[in-house]
Amino acid sequence: MAVQRWIILTVLTTALSGLAVPAVPAVADAGPDQPTTSVTIDGARIDQKIPGKVRVDVTYVCGVAAEARSLTVTVEQQDPEDAATKAFGSTRTADTDIQCDGTEQHRQLIVSSKTTNWIPDVDAVLTATVSNLGSAPPASADARRIRLATPTPAATG
Repeated sequence: MAVQRWIILTVLTTALSGLAVPAVPAVADAGPDQPTTSVTIDGARIDQKIPGKVRVDVTYVCGVAAEARSLTVTVEQQDPEDAATKAFGSTRTADTDIQCDGTEQHRQLIVSSKTTNWIPDVDAVLTATVSNLGSAPPASADARRIRLATPTPAATG
Protein backbone atom coordinates (compact mmCIF):
# COMPACT_ATOMS: atom_id res chain seq x y z
CA MET A 1 0.00 0.00 0.00
CA ALA A 2 2.89 2.34 0.80
CA VAL A 3 4.48 1.63 -2.61
CA GLN A 4 1.20 2.43 -4.36
CA ARG A 5 0.97 5.79 -2.53
CA TRP A 6 4.59 6.52 -3.42
CA ILE A 7 3.91 5.82 -7.14
CA ILE A 8 0.80 8.01 -7.13
CA LEU A 9 2.66 10.79 -5.34
CA THR A 10 5.57 10.54 -7.81
CA VAL A 11 3.22 10.67 -10.81
CA LEU A 12 1.33 13.66 -9.39
CA THR A 13 4.52 15.52 -8.51
CA THR A 14 5.92 14.96 -11.99
CA ALA A 15 2.68 16.06 -13.66
CA LEU A 16 2.33 19.16 -11.49
CA SER A 17 5.94 20.21 -12.01
CA GLY A 18 5.13 20.60 -15.71
CA LEU A 19 2.44 23.11 -14.79
CA ALA A 20 4.79 25.35 -12.85
CA VAL A 21 5.02 28.85 -14.32
CA PRO A 22 8.53 30.20 -14.68
CA ALA A 23 9.23 33.57 -13.14
CA VAL A 24 8.78 36.42 -15.60
CA PRO A 25 11.18 39.34 -15.27
CA ALA A 26 9.61 42.72 -14.58
CA VAL A 27 9.10 44.94 -17.60
CA ALA A 28 11.54 47.81 -17.59
CA ASP A 29 10.23 51.37 -17.67
CA ALA A 30 9.75 52.76 -21.13
CA GLY A 31 12.39 55.39 -20.41
CA PRO A 32 12.67 58.81 -22.00
CA ASP A 33 13.27 57.44 -25.51
CA GLN A 34 10.29 55.07 -25.57
CA PRO A 35 6.76 56.37 -24.85
CA THR A 36 4.28 54.18 -23.05
CA THR A 37 1.38 52.67 -24.95
CA SER A 38 -1.93 54.43 -24.27
CA VAL A 39 -5.37 54.80 -25.84
CA THR A 40 -8.33 57.11 -25.16
CA ILE A 41 -11.87 57.04 -26.54
CA ASP A 42 -12.68 60.63 -27.52
CA GLY A 43 -16.31 60.15 -28.57
CA ALA A 44 -18.79 58.18 -30.63
CA ARG A 45 -21.83 58.91 -32.73
CA ILE A 46 -24.24 56.96 -34.92
CA ASP A 47 -23.58 57.32 -38.63
CA GLN A 48 -25.99 59.85 -40.11
CA LYS A 49 -26.83 57.73 -43.17
CA ILE A 50 -26.43 54.17 -41.86
CA PRO A 51 -27.89 53.58 -38.35
CA GLY A 52 -26.13 50.20 -38.12
CA LYS A 53 -22.74 51.95 -37.90
CA VAL A 54 -21.08 53.94 -35.13
CA ARG A 55 -18.13 56.28 -35.73
CA VAL A 56 -15.70 56.09 -32.81
CA ASP A 57 -12.93 58.68 -32.36
CA VAL A 58 -9.79 57.34 -30.68
CA THR A 59 -6.45 58.86 -29.72
CA TYR A 60 -3.48 56.54 -29.15
CA VAL A 61 0.27 56.59 -28.62
CA CYS A 62 2.61 53.64 -28.97
CA GLY A 63 6.35 53.32 -29.22
CA VAL A 64 8.42 52.17 -32.16
CA ALA A 65 8.42 48.40 -32.34
CA ALA A 66 9.04 45.66 -34.84
CA GLU A 67 6.47 43.49 -33.07
CA ALA A 68 2.78 43.04 -33.90
CA ARG A 69 0.40 45.83 -33.01
CA SER A 70 -3.34 46.39 -33.30
CA LEU A 71 -6.19 48.73 -32.42
CA THR A 72 -9.51 47.15 -31.49
CA VAL A 73 -12.78 48.92 -30.67
CA THR A 74 -15.97 47.26 -29.43
CA VAL A 75 -19.39 48.80 -28.84
CA GLU A 76 -22.30 47.25 -26.96
CA GLN A 77 -25.72 48.80 -26.42
CA GLN A 78 -28.77 47.33 -24.73
CA ASP A 79 -32.25 48.27 -25.91
CA PRO A 80 -33.92 50.02 -22.93
CA GLU A 81 -37.33 48.67 -23.98
CA ASP A 82 -36.20 45.06 -24.51
CA ALA A 83 -33.52 43.64 -22.20
CA ALA A 84 -32.99 40.67 -24.54
CA THR A 85 -31.98 42.90 -27.47
CA LYS A 86 -28.41 44.14 -27.69
CA ALA A 87 -26.57 45.86 -30.48
CA PHE A 88 -22.97 44.70 -30.58
CA GLY A 89 -20.05 45.17 -32.91
CA SER A 90 -16.29 45.36 -33.01
CA THR A 91 -13.55 46.29 -35.42
CA ARG A 92 -9.83 45.65 -35.51
CA THR A 93 -7.39 47.51 -37.70
CA ALA A 94 -4.69 45.79 -39.66
CA ASP A 95 -1.29 46.08 -38.01
CA THR A 96 -0.02 48.02 -41.03
CA ASP A 97 -2.67 50.70 -40.37
CA ILE A 98 -1.33 51.44 -36.88
CA GLN A 99 1.37 54.07 -36.72
CA CYS A 100 3.65 53.46 -33.74
CA ASP A 101 6.29 56.14 -33.76
CA GLY A 102 5.84 57.68 -30.32
CA THR A 103 3.57 60.50 -31.52
CA GLU A 104 -0.08 60.99 -30.68
CA GLN A 105 -2.33 59.57 -33.39
CA HIS A 106 -6.03 60.26 -34.00
CA ARG A 107 -8.23 57.69 -35.73
CA GLN A 108 -11.88 57.31 -36.49
CA LEU A 109 -13.04 53.71 -36.63
CA ILE A 110 -16.40 52.52 -37.88
CA VAL A 111 -18.08 49.78 -35.87
CA SER A 112 -20.98 47.96 -37.50
CA SER A 113 -23.59 46.30 -35.34
CA LYS A 114 -23.76 42.57 -35.96
CA THR A 115 -27.22 42.27 -34.41
CA THR A 116 -29.48 45.35 -34.68
CA ASN A 117 -29.24 49.08 -35.44
CA TRP A 118 -27.82 51.45 -32.83
CA ILE A 119 -30.42 53.40 -30.87
CA PRO A 120 -29.98 57.20 -30.67
CA ASP A 121 -29.81 58.86 -27.23
CA VAL A 122 -29.15 55.57 -25.39
CA ASP A 123 -25.93 54.76 -23.52
CA ALA A 124 -23.47 52.29 -24.99
CA VAL A 125 -20.34 50.71 -23.53
CA LEU A 126 -17.24 51.28 -25.66
CA THR A 127 -13.87 49.61 -25.24
CA ALA A 128 -10.70 50.47 -27.14
CA THR A 129 -7.48 48.49 -26.91
CA VAL A 130 -4.16 49.23 -28.53
CA SER A 131 -1.41 46.65 -28.37
CA ASN A 132 2.22 47.15 -29.22
CA LEU A 133 4.07 44.04 -28.13
CA GLY A 134 7.50 45.66 -28.34
CA SER A 135 6.55 48.48 -25.98
CA ALA A 136 6.18 48.82 -22.23
CA PRO A 137 3.43 48.27 -21.27
CA PRO A 138 2.57 46.04 -24.22
CA ALA A 139 -1.10 47.06 -24.28
CA SER A 140 -3.45 49.73 -23.05
CA ALA A 141 -7.24 49.93 -22.93
CA ASP A 142 -9.94 52.50 -22.31
CA ALA A 143 -13.60 51.80 -21.58
CA ARG A 144 -16.39 54.35 -21.37
CA ARG A 145 -20.15 54.62 -21.22
CA ILE A 146 -21.18 57.07 -23.94
CA ARG A 147 -24.64 58.19 -25.02
CA LEU A 148 -24.84 57.56 -28.76
CA ALA A 149 -26.31 60.45 -30.70
CA THR A 150 -27.15 60.84 -34.35
CA PRO A 151 -25.33 63.85 -35.81
CA THR A 152 -27.52 66.59 -37.18
CA PRO A 153 -27.12 67.31 -40.88
CA ALA A 154 -24.97 70.31 -41.68
CA ALA A 155 -26.98 73.40 -42.61
CA THR A 156 -26.77 74.25 -46.28
CA GLY A 157 -27.19 77.70 -47.55
